[in-house]
Parts: sequence; C-alpha cells; structure tokens
Amino acid sequence: MLDKKVLQVNMFGGLSLHYDGKRVPVNYSGTSKMMQLFQILLYAGREGIPRNELIERLYDRDSLEDAGATLRVNIYRLRKYIEKLNCFDNADCIWFQEGVYRWNTGAVPLERDTELFENTVKEAFEETDEDRRIQLLTKACHIYRGEFLPELAGEEWVAIESCRFQKIYIDCMAEAAVLLKKQARYEELLELSRQASGIYFFEEYYLMQIDCLMGLRRYKEALEVYQSAASFYFDELGLEPSEEMLERFRKMRDKIHYDASLIMDIKEGLKEPVREGAYFCTYPGFMDSYHVVCRITERIGSSAFLMLCTLTDEKNEPETDPDKLNGRMEKLKGAIQSALRRGDSFTRYGQNQFLILLVGVKQENCGIIEHRINNCFSSYHLPGKTGILYAVYPAAEAEGTAGELLLSSQENWE
Repeated sequence: MLDKKVLQVNMFGGLSLHYDGKRVPVNYSGTSKMMQLFQILLYAGREGIPRNELIERLYDRDSLEDAGATLRVNIYRLRKYIEKLNCFDNADCIWFQEGVYRWNTGAVPLERDTELFENTVKEAFEETDEDRRIQLLTKACHIYRGEFLPELAGEEWVAIESCRFQKIYIDCMAEAAVLLKKQARYEELLELSRQASGIYFFEEYYLMQIDCLMGLRRYKEALEVYQSAASFYFDELGLEPSEEMLERFRKMRDKIHYDASLIMDIKEGLKEPVREGAYFCTYPGFMDSYHVVCRITERIGSSAFLMLCTLTDEKNEPETDPDKLNGRMEKLKGAIQSALRRGDSFTRYGQNQFLILLVGVKQENCGIIEHRINNCFSSYHLPGKTGILYAVYPAAEAEGTAGELLLSSQENWE
C-alpha cells in the first residue's frame, strides 16, 4: 500500500505549507478572517475545535448580529479557496461533526512543526542518556524557527500559545547549553546560540556565543560578537553593556595577542584606518580613553572636559520618538565627528545622547565647540523642531570636581 501524501504545516516564524513535497501557495492575507479560520483548523488538527470556541476566537471583538451565520459564510469561502488550490485531490478537508469543526486528517494527513516540537521536547526531557538527550534538544531547537504565527500576534489565543512555546524553547536552550558546555561541545552550542539570537535579541544568547568562541580560542570572533551586541543595545535600546558583558570584554581583551616579534609588525597591527574628524568608539573603549586622559592631565597639568549632548524635541525635552531618533542621531554623530578635532573622542551614550571627551582645551573654548557642532547639525535642515542640550563637566577624578557642572546651554532649530 502506497503512503498517503502529507500536508506539512509550519507555523513557527510564519505560516508555510507543503503538500507531497511541493509548496502550497498562500495567496490571501494571513490576517483575513478566512485565513485565520484556515490556520485555526490546521492548528486544531484531528482533535478539532468546538463551534462556540471557534466563533469566540474569530469574532469576539466584532459586533455581529449573527456570528454563526458569518462563520458559515467563511467556512464556505474557505472550502472554495481550498478547491482552487487544486492540491488535495478534491478531498473534503473540513468536517463538522457533533458541534466540532476539524481538519479531515483521514483524507489529508497533517504534520505540524508545533506538534513535532512539543513531542521532541517531551522526549528529550524524559531521556536519561545524556548524548541522546542532547541530540533531541538540538533537534527541538532547530524546529523552532521563530515566533508562533507572528502575523496573528494580536489575537489572544495566538499570544497565549506563542508565550507557551517561547518558554518551552527558552527552557530547551538552557538545558542544551548546560549539557553541551559540560561536554565542551562548543561548535554545536555556537550554532544553536547564533540561531537563538536571530529569533530573540536576549543578551544571554550573545553571551553564549562569546563563551563558545572563547572556549574555541577564537577570541577575535568573540570580540566581534561583543561589538555587534553592544552596538545593537546602544543604538536600538539605549542600554549600556551589562556587567556580565563587560566582564567578557575584559577577558577577551586579555586573551587577544599577536605573535609578531618585530615592533613594526605590532605597530602595523595597531594602525588606525585614515579617518577625518573626532574618533568614535564604543562605550568600553571610551571608558579606557577617559581613564588614560585623566592620568595624563593630572601629570602634565593640562585640561580636559566631558561634554554631554542630548537631542531634544519641540518641547525641549529629551527626544524619545524612535522614528525621529534613528535619523537625527546619525546626523548628530556626523556633526560631532566633523566639528571636533582628530584628537577628541566620543561615544553613543543612551538612545538620545553622545558623550564627548575634549582634550587640551580651555573652559571658555567649550562654547566655541558647541557653536561648531550646532552649525554642522543645522546644515542638514532636518524637518520639524529639534535641539541639542549641552552640559560640560571637568574630566577630572579628583574629589569635588568630577560632578561639578561648568556649562549648560541649549540650541533649537525650527
């Protein structure tokens, strides 16, 4: 007897269907009532879903005089849509028996990634052999390719199931990480953590990648992951690296070394690409520069200042609108880089601020620097009202000086 053709239903990361190895086209918006009905029935599978529950999922937010009649219309439309797909050998795919709607798995069998995921995880956590457990956990993590039905994330039933699947996946990743680290199987964990950070931008998955790369002695790659993560959290979320992340940075910095025996080779490796204007660096790099400058100025009696630039909105409050921040912070970065000297450095500090280290300048010159930044920034002619709030502090670590505000001013443009 020949095996029946199977409809493979993938719901993690978005809906996709394959029947007998061929992709089934989905030509309607996944958020339409008919397509929501289609996805509910596919997810319910052979168990089906009671008519009242189906009506509640589809029309609970709608003010309908006769939700039952509307459901029958959408069932009819869905049947016609399935017929037009011409994929399932004219089988009657939707059955209604004893108040329950269900997919006709006898005619068109289903294989759902959600069911496979749960069964694999269940088997993994019941497995006592460590290697087999790792194998099953890894398989489960690969099945989970993203949020459950993300197009329907606003629907209550989808949100509930999505949270449940997310927790299962996180638990699965945590268990896999413990076992793979125990066996020093860093390559396998690296692959899993890279996939995980592509789904959820959780810091722990970046930390996993860094730990794996350090375990493999690939320190430069680990540093690249750190820089990528730090940049994301600064630029997108306005967050500084956590203490855990900074600890990894310090370990990587201590591990990276060069085998060159000649000083000229070392110098060449340290050489900076030719760039004009001030030096932009990550916050940890800025911290190191700040500490060095404070020591130098203390020794030679020179002066240095910290300047905090905050982008403001039409109410002269710190700008928080993500749509405006994305473009304007990039323009402000360009203005700072152009206005300052090559010997000055600066970094992104939060979602709407830049922190500048001015070396070898006098206090009265800070106003001139602000004026140069303002001129560069205003030359972009950005739409709407915006502004820059400046605050200047002495870059000194001596008691009684570090927190003293020397200058505060604001410039606005219409």
